[in-house]
Amino acid sequence: MERVCGEVFAIMRDGRLVAEPTGGVGRRADDAPPQTWFAAIDDETGDLLSSGCDRASAEIELLSPIPESGMLGRVVRLWPVSRPSRPSATVPPNRRDDAMDLLELVPERWQPYEVRAGEVGTNAWEAFVGTLFPVPVSDIDAVLGPDWERLVRVEPWLAPSGAPGDERGVR
Repeated sequence: MERVCGEVFAIMRDGRLVAEPTGGVGRRADDAPPQTWFAAIDDETGDLLSSGCDRASAEIELLSPIPESGMLGRVVRLWPVSRPSRPSATVPPNRRDDAMDLLELVPERWQPYEVRAGEVGTNAWEAFVGTLFPVPVSDIDAVLGPDWERLVRVEPWLAPSGAPGDERGVR
């Protein structure tokens, strides 16, 4: 079975501990809706989380084939997050419509688990696309066009196991 690594929030879902994608944020909002995909965390592995810590790095053994939604595998290892999440790029209010137009172009094949846009203060907006697996930069460039990085953040959740530090940056 293939193994992948990613940053996760460990949360309770239907009475059991699961790992969900962080979406590139450092703290999970209390009212955040369940994500499309999650990985099961058994009791023994879950015991490795420090008290009060809901964010960790995880190695996940994937099911084959990957389901369209729901449980995609099980967490085989958890460890503390080694670096802070990358801060979101902010979009000036006058470019908000441009960012929203780019979000409309995101294709199904990118397997988005989250597409988000919203205010991050009175003078800035954020546009974000979360993907289950990394999308090649050439594909992003071809779909979103030049300068997409100034308006939209595209971030993968999972990367092949054995690539520490590569869990995030598409570019």
